[in-house]
Amino acid sequence: MLNLSRLHLLSELSVLGTIGKVAEAVNLTRPAVSQQLNILEQEIGTALFERTGRGVRLTVAGEGLVARAGKLFDLVSEIESDLASARGSVAGEVRISAFGSVATTLIPAMFSLLLAEYPNLDLRFEELEPGDGLKAAAAKQVDIALVDDSISAEALASMLYFRPVCEDHFAVVMSSSHRLAEQQWIGMDQLAAENWAINKTAQTYKGQIVSACNEAGYSPRVVASCRNMAATLEMVRTGYVITVLPALALRSASADPNFSVVPVKPLMVRRIFGAMVQGTYRRPAIAAVLKALDTVAPQFASREELPS
Repeated sequence: MLNLSRLHLLSELSVLGTIGKVAEAVNLTRPAVSQQLNILEQEIGTALFERTGRGVRLTVAGEGLVARAGKLFDLVSEIESDLASARGSVAGEVRISAFGSVATTLIPAMFSLLLAEYPNLDLRFEELEPGDGLKAAAAKQVDIALVDDSISAEALASMLYFRPVCEDHFAVVMSSSHRLAEQQWIGMDQLAAENWAINKTAQTYKGQIVSACNEAGYSPRVVASCRNMAATLEMVRTGYVITVLPALALRSASADPNFSVVPVKPLMVRRIFGAMVQGTYRRPAIAAVLKALDTVAPQFASREELPS
C-alpha cells in the first residue's frame, strides 16, 4: 500500500524543486527525505524524478503520480476541514505569508482584529515574496499566502484556491518640490526625462515599470537601485530621482510633506489574492482569517478615479 507521507514528499518536491528545500520544509534531514523517496520509487517500480543540475525534475511517471495524489490530498484536506467545522471553535495555529507592502499594512490590521476576537488563535507570520509564498502554500508550509497577480500561478493552479482580497494602484513618488508635484495625475510619457530609482533585483516589478515606460516611447534612465523600499524613498527625498511604486507601500510617504504621491494615468493596477490549499478555507480558523481580511482590506484598497 502506498504511504501517504511519501506521496506528500514527492508532491513537495514537484513544487520546491530540490530535496534540500523539501527537507527544510518538513523538518527532516536530506538523507531521510532521499531514503523515503527511494522507497516510494521501489514501491512504484519506476523512476519518479531525475537530477538536473542543482535541482531535480519529475519524470512523466512522477508527474502523473503527483497529479493523482493531489486528488487524494484534496480529499484529506476536505475531511480535516469538515472535522474542524464540526468542532466549531476558532482556535489553533494559522500560518500566513505576505510580501512587503501587504506585510506593513493589511497584516498588522488583520492580526489586531483577530487577536481581539479570537484569543485562542495561534497566528504565525513570515514575509515572503509572491512567488515564494505560492510555493509555500502549495507545499503546506503556510496556510494562507497573500500574493499578487504579477506572477504566473498556472503551474500550481490545480493545488490552490485563490480568493480576491483587494486591488492596489501604482503612483509616481517625487520630492514635493518637483515640477510635477501639484498635478492630479501624471502620464508615463511625462517622466521620460527623469532620473529613476527602480529595484533591479525585483524582476517582475522592474519589468512592469520598464514596459510601461517603453509603451510611452522611452527607456527609463535608472540611476539608483535599492532593494530596501525605505532606501528608495530616501533617494527620492533628495529630489534627484523619482520612482513608481504600489500605493500600499506609500502610506507613510503620502503623509510626509517632503513627498508628492500622484497616480499614474492610465491606471496601473495589481490585484492581491489569498492563496491556500483547496478546501482549507472551510476550517473555522482559516475562515476567520479570510473574514478579517475582508474587513480590513477596504481601509487600504485603491479607489483612484482619474479625470477623463
